[in-house]
Amino acid sequence: MDTNRDCGCASAFPRIEALVDGLLDPIDCAQVRGHCDGCESCSAELDIVETLTHRFRAALAEPPPPGVRETIFANLNIPTDFRTPQ
Repeated sequence: MDTNRDCGCASAFPRIEALVDGLLDPIDCAQVRGHCDGCESCSAELDIVETLTHRFRAALAEPPPPGVRETIFANLNIPTDFRTPQ
């Protein structure tokens, strides 16, 4: 049984992703971080979201190998000869 569920999780938990993405104002950020500091469940969720977010961002920072876009689009039957609108 999770004993932390009555300590403000209903408010903090849905805002964890926004916190990690830097979308909360300073007051909300402090509230969610403060809650996570004292709540084992939300702290664990924050750790997971931060880890995944950092790994995804790191993976996306590298350009894909040549031809990946064309291969994906070909498999989806999407044309790759896009032209810039003028």
